[in-house]
Amino acid sequence: MKLYSKDGTTFKVLAFPMENVHKGEYLTITDRDRGITYLVQVIDINYIDIPGLTEELVREELTVNEGEEIGFLNLGDILTTLRDVKVLDCEFRGIIRDGQIRRMIVDLPSRSKAIIEKIPSSQVLELLLGEGRRILIGKDLEGFDVFINAEDLDGALTLITGMKGTGKSHLAKLLVLELVKKGAPVMVFDINGEYVGLARRMKDRIKVLYPGENLKFSIDYLEKGIILDILTNVLDLPGVSANFFNDLWPIAEKRGKITIDSLIDVVKSATTNIMVKDALLTRLMTLRATKFIRDNGQSSRIEDLIKAGTASIIVLRDLPPLDRRILVEILLSKFVSLLLNEKLPSFFLFAEEAHLYVRQTYWEDIITRMRHFGLFVIFITNQLESLDQRVFKQLDNVFLFSFKNDGDLERISKISDADVKTIKTMVKDLPRGVCLIIGKVVSSMPLVVQVRDIGDDALGRTRFVFRNAF
Repeated sequence: MKLYSKDGTTFKVLAFPMENVHKGEYLTITDRDRGITYLVQVIDINYIDIPGLTEELVREELTVNEGEEIGFLNLGDILTTLRDVKVLDCEFRGIIRDGQIRRMIVDLPSRSKAIIEKIPSSQVLELLLGEGRRILIGKDLEGFDVFINAEDLDGALTLITGMKGTGKSHLAKLLVLELVKKGAPVMVFDINGEYVGLARRMKDRIKVLYPGENLKFSIDYLEKGIILDILTNVLDLPGVSANFFNDLWPIAEKRGKITIDSLIDVVKSATTNIMVKDALLTRLMTLRATKFIRDNGQSSRIEDLIKAGTASIIVLRDLPPLDRRILVEILLSKFVSLLLNEKLPSFFLFAEEAHLYVRQTYWEDIITRMRHFGLFVIFITNQLESLDQRVFKQLDNVFLFSFKNDGDLERISKISDADVKTIKTMVKDLPRGVCLIIGKVVSSMPLVVQVRDIGDDALGRTRFVFRNAF
């Protein structure tokens, strides 16, 4: 390989037909006279199409490689080779000095003397990662194992995204298993029932919860604040009716244990305004119709579900959309209350397609307040337009699978740690199961990784028609 030119932070390198280089791979450009080693990443590959200086550089390199001068008789072979020479667009990532990577350009390497070599992505990451709880994510383009530190997901807002069927949920399941093994508390909002198979891997540490079966809440446990949140934010209870409800609660308390039925009785007997009465009754009956708000039997407790080294998978698949939103409102409101009062440990929340059940006004809580309380969300979605813009501005980590749509790539490119050029040129060509990792987990050094397999019992695979015998 031969250094050709530099434009901004992009180095152009000539690669010859016998040199096999892929997008996403890292190269070192070493100028031994100056004692400088540049680290660059291949972000695009094109055929050579510039005459003059480029041809001279190619001829010089071929002469050195073949150990003979170029004569008239082998000119045809040289021209044939010239047609297959590639130009690598390589984005500058830093300088390697004393075993450390520094992100600055101090001088330009010599075009005539620079030595260009491949360096495994995993080796680059090892230069950046500190001590920590290592998670094996997969392999780099050279086939070497790639690890990240679990601590780099801690305290962070993370996004796993890509087109449908590219491997997003597979990676999310891998992270759930590994975080539990490392001792972290985890909760999963499972919109499609894809994560239930994980419980077979770790029966004693992963619990699957079905609303209405082994996940139920009593009014007494939820308390007035959360019920009022549901009535106003999910069921759109008017302000006047909400004020009446607030006044009626103490009356219900005096009659004994508060239940849905006791609240309904109080509304019927103590409310004279017909419109207010109807507004409250219809909404309370909606709550009574849900499977998971029950006054008979023992109430589930969030405090018992979130513990170190365990995961709770809440299956939302079979719930009607309104019930799903009510349940998530209960959970998020309770998270805030318990975390604020330090009754819960900090934990990870995996939210698949969150736009289907999280109300718009909750985004700010999720990405700002909840992070300070100790709730760290990992979003999984293929619909980037559904996420609030504030999410993109505060993302710390992105696991980016293939996208073809330029609009989606534009949204991702707004992340401060990612350059537009890298995302647009690399992501479109990623095969299934391969992702580009950006952010804190890779020390802001973009990395292409083939996500490792976690077995067939993880679920989430598409059931095809013609692969089944019939």
